[in-house]
Amino acid sequence: MRHSLKTMCAAGSVLVVALSSVGRTHAQHQEPSTDSEGKRQIDGAPQSKNPIRARVSEVIVPVTVIDKKGEFVLDLTQKDFKVFDKGAEQEINRFDIDADPLAVALIVEANLRLQAMAPVIQGMGSIFTETVMAQSGEAAVLTYGSTTDVSQPFTRDHDAVERAIAAIQFQWSDSNLYDAMAKGVQLLRNQPTPYRRILLVVGESQDTQSHAKLSQVLRDAQLANIAIYTIGPSSTAGDLRYGKGERPGQRPPPQLKLPKLPPIAGTSPYTAIAVWLLTRGTNEISNHQLAVAAASTGGAHYRAFHEETIRRALDRIGGELHVQYVLGYAPSTDPDAGFNEIRVVVARPNVTVRARPGYFGVPQ
Repeated sequence: MRHSLKTMCAAGSVLVVALSSVGRTHAQHQEPSTDSEGKRQIDGAPQSKNPIRARVSEVIVPVTVIDKKGEFVLDLTQKDFKVFDKGAEQEINRFDIDADPLAVALIVEANLRLQAMAPVIQGMGSIFTETVMAQSGEAAVLTYGSTTDVSQPFTRDHDAVERAIAAIQFQWSDSNLYDAMAKGVQLLRNQPTPYRRILLVVGESQDTQSHAKLSQVLRDAQLANIAIYTIGPSSTAGDLRYGKGERPGQRPPPQLKLPKLPPIAGTSPYTAIAVWLLTRGTNEISNHQLAVAAASTGGAHYRAFHEETIRRALDRIGGELHVQYVLGYAPSTDPDAGFNEIRVVVARPNVTVRARPGYFGVPQ
């Protein structure tokens, strides 16, 4: 049985952090808990014999399933899934596939070192609008370096989004990645239902002097039900492609034989790091930040060394977002105030399952 939106609004006595981009109604309740008092409650969650508990009305879990060839599995039914919350099997009361349009905040690094990749990044607009936004979605375009700029506010106009992407200038010496992600989360929080919220970052896993902390950005993303997907273009690959110091467009690109994108990992090696980072509330990692960010929300990170891999990564991300299974359940027991682990099992051999690793229960 699936809850109606009105029922969920009335029943939500305590906030649940779903690490997906689904469950917008819950997000409306959760977001006020992101004030300073709410953050202190998460950081200082008691470790006593009688931990604080949080009543939860529903937890939403988007799930991606692929076969051993790396193809999406699209013929599963509700009875094929089992969901475990802190080890206890739960009754699934919601089962959907691609039910809602997307609101996507596209964040692009505009650092000088990526200038050699400018033609690739500036030319990805049509693929982004066609495969990620699709017909019913909306998007905003942000760029970052020393500052974060909103090149295009949220719109459903594909042409406007493509123009904003094509006009990106790579001029900054700094890369304040976390500040840009924080701005993207802020914009997505203001997007109304029925949009699913997606943060898509195209940039290298480097941050120079952001004021925001990665851990807090990820917590805020979870509180707003935002899923994070990332594509990491390589400035080194750009130099190798065009020649160090050579401007893009001075010579035709070489014909490259491109490898197939690797299949999506089931349990990301960065998931444990993401959970640790979220619990500690610090910036104590110096690399793989984007992979960790994606793992913390059940999203995916793609490394891109050639222009075709960037395009194929966008196509892959768009395809995934529009074929995900969306599961919902009401926890059989009240979760702890803090991180609660989720595990999804599929009754199909030789498949890989990716879902968010858990959620935060935040007391009122």
